[in-house]
Amino acid sequence: MYVGAKMQEVSGSASTPSAPYTLTTVEFAKLHGVRPRSVRQRVSDTGSYYGIRPQKLVNRRLLWPAVTVAR
Repeated sequence: MYVGAKMQEVSGSASTPSAPYTLTTVEFAKLHGVRPRSVRQRVSDTGSYYGIRPQKLVNRRLLWPAVTVAR
């Protein structure tokens, strides 16, 4: 239970409240001009994609907020 609360706290600070988690990993990758496997690898290594944390679903899929990463 503690991990879920921590995840929610961190993910809330990485995105704005007006950006709901609606994008799949493929859509998120297309938005950023990278391959989906690059996004998955970054999340696997660091837990986020340059500060943006996905919402993990029960079926092991990831949902992403509709925000862009500042380069």
